[in-house]
Amino acid sequence: MSTGDKMPLAKAKVIADRFMKLIDPVCLMSSVAGSVRREVPFVHDVEFVAVPGDEFSFETIFPEGYPGLVTNGPRLKKFKYPESNINIELYVTQKHDYGRILAIRTGSSAYSHSKLAITWNRLGWCGTVDGLRRKKECDHKGSTWKIKPEFKLNPTKPPDFESEEAFFEFLEIPWEHPVKRSWVSNFIENNYKL
Repeated sequence: MSTGDKMPLAKAKVIADRFMKLIDPVCLMSSVAGSVRREVPFVHDVEFVAVPGDEFSFETIFPEGYPGLVTNGPRLKKFKYPESNINIELYVTQKHDYGRILAIRTGSSAYSHSKLAITWNRLGWCGTVDGLRRKKECDHKGSTWKIKPEFKLNPTKPPDFESEEAFFEFLEIPWEHPVKRSWVSNFIENNYKL
């Protein structure tokens, strides 16, 4: 197996601990996500999911021009440090959607799509930029779902997902430890009929 531009899990955990110490003081909720949380032996990006204390929390600690900050959006902040082969992704969400975003960003991408997204889709929900919404209240355009104008002010919302466990319970599937979520497409083909 080629590790390419990946780093050993032990190094990624050190980076994750340092970054958590930086963001924790301004967060209501935060967690390491991605392959570090799944304890994959070699890691490309060190990912985090966080709910900021207020709308200015991250702008205070990551102002424009912050070293390594290459994407500074309201929902995603990316940091790249090529000299040390470190890539950090910070996914910013709201308290009511924290558990869902943590589950999605923990991955793997095959697990998130084939276990989580397909399940909420079968239950009649779709993923929008505002969280899960009823499919019948949304339009599907390209690869995105958007709330229809007549439902914008009063859409049907799911319960709050302040934890992954609450999100899995909503999907009516058992919570799985992150180390069991490193699915790849051949695992899905061999074990699940889609």
